[in-house]
Amino acid sequence: MNSRYFFKASLISFMFFCFIHVKSQSIIAYNDNRGYFNVFDNGVTTTIEYQAPQSFQVGGNCVAYVDFYNNLKVYYKGEVTTLYDGIPTKYQATHSLLVFNVGGIIKVFDKGKVTTLSTWTTNYQVADSLVAFIDQTTGAFKVYYKGGFQTIEDFHQTQMILEYQASNNTMAYLTYLREFKIFWNGNGYNLFKLANNSSQIQYQTGSNIVSFTSNNILGLTVFYKGNIFNVSNKQVTDFQTGDDMVAYTDAGGMHVFYAGKNYDLNGFAPDFYQVADSMLISYMPGYFSVFNKGKSSVLANFLPSEYAIDNNTLTYVDLQGGLNAFYNDESYQLSTFDKLIGFKLTGNAVWYSTATVYNKVFLRGKTY
Repeated sequence: MNSRYFFKASLISFMFFCFIHVKSQSIIAYNDNRGYFNVFDNGVTTTIEYQAPQSFQVGGNCVAYVDFYNNLKVYYKGEVTTLYDGIPTKYQATHSLLVFNVGGIIKVFDKGKVTTLSTWTTNYQVADSLVAFIDQTTGAFKVYYKGGFQTIEDFHQTQMILEYQASNNTMAYLTYLREFKIFWNGNGYNLFKLANNSSQIQYQTGSNIVSFTSNNILGLTVFYKGNIFNVSNKQVTDFQTGDDMVAYTDAGGMHVFYAGKNYDLNGFAPDFYQVADSMLISYMPGYFSVFNKGKSSVLANFLPSEYAIDNNTLTYVDLQGGLNAFYNDESYQLSTFDKLIGFKLTGNAVWYSTATVYNKVFLRGKTY
C-alpha cells in the first residue's frame, strides 16, 4: 500500500479547526476557537500551546508540530519536547515513528529517543515502523527498523538500486541486476531475477505483504509473512494492497486475499473499490459494502460522497447529512439532523462538530 489513506471528497471546512490525517490510534490535535492548540489523547484533552502552530502532524503515539516561533516540537506521553530550534526541511509522523529532515540530515524520534539515521541523504522513504534510505556518506542502502540499522545492499550494488517501496513493516526493491527482493520482519528475501531488460514488474507493499505481477507472468502473486501465494492465474485487471491483504479484479470478478486466505466476493468487478489498512470498501449499484477482518457487510444503498478510512475505522456522511461510523464490525450513527459542520478521522478517533455541539470525539464505541 503505497500510501496512505483516501478521502473521496474534500471534507467540510470549519473556521476554528484544522487537522491533518495520518495513521494513528487515539490522538487528535486541533486549534480551538480561542486559537489554543489542543491534544485529545485517549480520552483526555490538554492545551499544549496558547498560540496556533505553523503546522502539525498527528502520529500513532505523538503529535509533531512547528510552533508559533518556528521550533519543531513533539508531544509524547503527556510531555512536550523541542526537537529542533528552527523549521525542518520536512517532517513526517507515522504510526510508530517521527522522522525529520534538516538539510539532508535525517533523524528519527522513536519511543522518546532521537537517533540520527544519516548525515547526508536525499533518497529515503518513511513507513509506519521503518525508514529505508540510501546513506550517501557510505553509499549503503539501509533500513532503520525496531531501533536498529540493517545494511540491505553494499556500496557497489547501491549505486544501481533501480527502485524501492516501503510500507509499514515491509519493503520491496529492484536491484541493478534486476533482482526482486523483499525486507520483512528484519529478514531479507531474494525472490527472483527478471528474465531480461524488457521484463517489467508491478508491485505494492503493505504490512506483512507484497503483491506483484509481471508482463511475463500471468496472474497475481503474493508474498505474505515469508510465504508465496499464487492468488490468481488469470490476467489481473487491477489490484490494491493494504495490511495483510490485497484486493484484486480479474475475469472471475472481485477477490480478496486476507491473512493467508482467498475470498471470492463477486462474480464481476464493482463500480468502485478502495483498500486502506485491512479494510476494503466497494460499491455497485444499490450496495455500499465493507470487507473487514474476513467478513463482508452492506452498509448503505448509496456511495457516500464524503468518507474517511483509517486504522480499520470508516466514517461517512449519509444522504440526510448525518455522520456514521463503522468500527469493529459495528455501525454507529454519530449525528442525525443536527447540521454537520465538519469531521475528521485520525486512527480510531473521530472528531466532529455540529451546529449545536462543538468538539465531539468518537473513540472505539464511546463518545466524548
